[in-house]
Amino acid sequence: MKKSILSALVLLFAARPAEANEVRALSLGEALGELEAQSFVLVEAKSRVAQAQALIGQASSPLLPQVVAAGGYTRNSDEAKVGLGGVFSALGMPQPDGIPSTLYIQPIGAWTVSASAKVPLVVPNAWADRAAAQRASEAAAANLGTVRLALRAALVQAAWAGAAAEDVVAASERAVGTAEEHRQTTARMLAAGETAALSVLKADTELVKRQSDLVRARAELDRARLALGVLLGKSAPVRVLPGPPPGAGAPASSEALVREAFGQRPEVAANAAKIRASDAQSLSARLRLLPQLSGSAAVFASDMPYPTGKKDGWRLTIDATWPLFDGGYRGSRRAQAEAETEGARAAAETQRLAIAQEVADTVRDVGVANERLRLAERQAAFAAEAAASAKRTFEAGVTGSLEVLDANDRLYQADVALADARGRLGIAGAALAKAVGRDVY
Repeated sequence: MKKSILSALVLLFAARPAEANEVRALSLGEALGELEAQSFVLVEAKSRVAQAQALIGQASSPLLPQVVAAGGYTRNSDEAKVGLGGVFSALGMPQPDGIPSTLYIQPIGAWTVSASAKVPLVVPNAWADRAAAQRASEAAAANLGTVRLALRAALVQAAWAGAAAEDVVAASERAVGTAEEHRQTTARMLAAGETAALSVLKADTELVKRQSDLVRARAELDRARLALGVLLGKSAPVRVLPGPPPGAGAPASSEALVREAFGQRPEVAANAAKIRASDAQSLSARLRLLPQLSGSAAVFASDMPYPTGKKDGWRLTIDATWPLFDGGYRGSRRAQAEAETEGARAAAETQRLAIAQEVADTVRDVGVANERLRLAERQAAFAAEAAASAKRTFEAGVTGSLEVLDANDRLYQADVALADARGRLGIAGAALAKAVGRDVY
């Protein structure tokens, strides 16, 4: 009775309703397209690129004209003015042209408006600052490429893991069917008096075990599909079809792939850009020793006449500044930039060593995955032949139920190992593509 209840419960969990299996399926290309459009990790990386590009504009501002408009009202405590018209009249002289009749030295109140434009003519360090910002933007863009490559590789690997989980579910379903068939066979033989009741109990035990394996395999498949959904920025599980398995040929030599990786990995470009940015900052600190030259133009107007007698005017100026001592800012800025350059160069060399090791490791993993797949295929073929032979001899009464159960178990383990080997080969191929810097699709 207890055995029947346990079997019924396992069957209840193993036989899932059709609507629970309805998971949206995507091709690998469609999934990668959704990854580009919806991944929050990519959105964050793209925002950092936008920030770095905005810093280029900030660094360029000292090289562009600055236009300022101003207006205001001034109220003075006293008024100072000279009536020049009365002076000339008292002297019996006509008032000369261009001389106002009343000269306002300080009006009691006046409304004024002005506009000025300052044009930088020679600002050496600003060009170096802009170059540093440009290189930093290039580094951010390369880092975006690193994030994108890693995410695409992760999606492809997750797709292959999901495909392997599907194959394990299929193997478990076949094993459940085989176990059910064997249980029915032993039941018929028991009824015919050709086997003992122990064989039926063993068959029932094996069936429950395989049903339990099926429940676990389906749970792993659900977990793999949910992980794919999260990678795509969704809370629902997604099925991604990885396509045909990668070829079983050996990859190129590690030395050639390492050279290719150095030319294609975005991390290498990012480190090079960081080094150039640090060099530009160091150059900017040295260029602060040079003078700066700028020109200014201004127009102004007031409701009270200026000493010239007019209510408006303009002004042009040429300004030269030479920072002789800035409190030590220039020296500390240069020391900081040189330290950043040294750190960037060390990071670049460390990255190159890491890339070389990653390529070598993934080449080895692909080779191992190819060999494991070859052996798994042979093991599955032998196990299938052994299981079929054990079934025939058992039905003929030559062998016992234990041999059939052992052969079926070996067949199931071989099918699971074959599914795992296929998935691992796909995962290793995606890892190798990422290590070399190739697009994984």
